[in-house]
Parts: sequence; C-alpha cells; structure tokens
Amino acid sequence: MKFSILVPAYNEEQSISPCLNSLISIDYDDKEIIVIDDASTDRTVQVVEKYLSKGVILVKREINGGRAAALNSGLQKATGDVVVTTDADTVVHSKWLQRFKSCFEQEGVVAVGGAYQAHNKDKLLVNTTDILDQIMNRVFKKSLIPNKLSGVNSAIRREALLSLGGFNENSWWSEDSELGWKLGRIGGVVYDPDNVVATQYPDTWLGIWKRKFYWGFAMGLKFREQMPFNIKLWLRPMIFVALFISLLTFLVTIPYGINTFLMPCLFFFFILSSLTILYIPLGVIVMVKNKDRLSPTTLSLLAVLPIVREFAYVYGLFMGFCKGRVGSIRPSWKEKANHRDTEVAEKKL
Repeated sequence: MKFSILVPAYNEEQSISPCLNSLISIDYDDKEIIVIDDASTDRTVQVVEKYLSKGVILVKREINGGRAAALNSGLQKATGDVVVTTDADTVVHSKWLQRFKSCFEQEGVVAVGGAYQAHNKDKLLVNTTDILDQIMNRVFKKSLIPNKLSGVNSAIRREALLSLGGFNENSWWSEDSELGWKLGRIGGVVYDPDNVVATQYPDTWLGIWKRKFYWGFAMGLKFREQMPFNIKLWLRPMIFVALFISLLTFLVTIPYGINTFLMPCLFFFFILSSLTILYIPLGVIVMVKNKDRLSPTTLSLLAVLPIVREFAYVYGLFMGFCKGRVGSIRPSWKEKANHRDTEVAEKKL
C-alpha cells in the first residue's frame, strides 16, 4: 500500500522544517511527500527546496487559493493508494503510516482519522486546551463529535476521494468535515485515538475563540444547507441553549421566591457543572497518565475553558446558519491565512 502525504503550506518558513524532518523519518518505505506551496510570500519555497534531494516533491501555486485548493493541486500529483493530509506546522511519529495501514486492512474502510495534541504545550493556556482536547478526542474517542476526520491527521483512499471530486474548494472553512460526511455515505470512516500527531495550537484566548468559532460557523453552514437528523449534531447547541434558557428563567423568577426559582436554578447549575466541574477530574486523569505536574491553575482553567469554547462554537454555528456567506469570515484562526474569496467579499462590502 502506497501513501501520498499532502502538506499544504502558506508562509510556513518557520515551522515546515520540523514537519518535513518527521515525515522523512517515517518508518515506511512506500510513500511520497508532496508539499504544496499556496503562493507564499516568505521563504517557504526556498526551505522546501532543500528537501528535494531527500525525495520531497514541491508543487507551486501561483495564486493563493486556500487549504482545499492546495490539497487538490497536490492530489493531481499523488500516485498512492491512500492520500494522507497534515499541516506544515505538524510533527508526526515514525509509525504514523503503519497505524493507518492496519486500519485500512479492515473491510470497507475508506478513511481513517487520527488524534492530535499541541507541541507548544509550554504555554499554560495551550497546555490546558491540549488537556481538554485529549479528554474529547482520546478519553471520549470523539463519541460526541459527528466527524472523525481532522485535516492535520487523516488518510483517505485515493479512489474514494477522486469519486467525490476531491476536496471541496467552496468549503475552505471546513473541508475536512465536509469530506468526512461524504465519505461516511460510501464506506467506513474509522477513528484511531492512539495515532497522535503534534501540531500548533493558538496560545491566546482570542485565538481559541476564533478556532472554535470557525468550526461552529462551518457546522452552521451545514445546518443551513440541510437540517440533519443527527443527535450528535444537535447535542452541543441544544445543551448551550438549555443553559442559557435555564439561566434566564432563574433570574426572571428570583422575585417570586425560592419555590419558583429553585427548579430552574438547579437545572442551570446542573448543566453548568456538566460543562465545567466534570472536566476537572477527567483532566487529573489525563495529567497523571501523561505524567504531568498537577497544577491548580491548569485545573481552574479547565473549569472555564469549556464554557468559552462552547459559547464560541454555538455563536459561530448561529452566525453560519444566519449569514451563510463564504467571505464573511477568515478561513482560519491563524491570522497569516489569506483567501481570494475573502478579499473579494470585503471589497464588495
């Protein structure tokens, strides 16, 4: 089984070398590494060119088109049985492809998604976010998330990918989720929580907010296109709506005495605790398993961070459903990202 690894890159001169070093060091011979430069304005191309003698293939795009467009440019060059996607700021382990191969040996599997963690965990906020993601992705094994694929760690049979027309360039806000939903209709999509890569995480509250907002926005666009009858898609927004309504009811009924406001009060704090206090003991389990030092500050942040992230997600979902415009948001939480559709949309405003 041959793997074609696609690495889209836009202004990644500072981070792409560790990524390529890890890809070259993978303990698997039948592979090709294809880097797609999406019209970078820095020295990304010059850095990648140093790896051409080590078998890395460079595809240059003249116009910046976003992640999905870059992946499609790489797909045209791919010759492997399986197409693997990751990011230029991501580092993989030596058995990465071996784990993917073992999953594809299962009958009917067309795609495999892996987990991810932060490699800039020296920062408190990043480390806390990483712990929360480990709870969702490794402890719960994405059981509450409808899509098993992540752009930084996914493998897809090339024939299945081509049959769907490749990566949807009109879904640059979340092409991995879009693809995951489509692939699930034609075959098995497997999630391997133990196949973990290390990637760059946002290290500010604003960065965290934007990241979750964009994911929610993508889901809102999906809801706008079609209101799916999938409990996993409805669970998160409905929990947050219930939290908001119970808080509002609690505040409104306070003047009418304890017999009136007690039930909405208890309901509100029950939902709130499920989004906050629940993560503290789970965070302790993750930290002990990782042999990390138990930090009271980190555990305190674990009680706040889920609320912030869920609010950003639900707000993004609402905005995506109401507006539904491709150019109304930036294509990534990374400020350096750029997209011609966004520029066109902004000029029209």
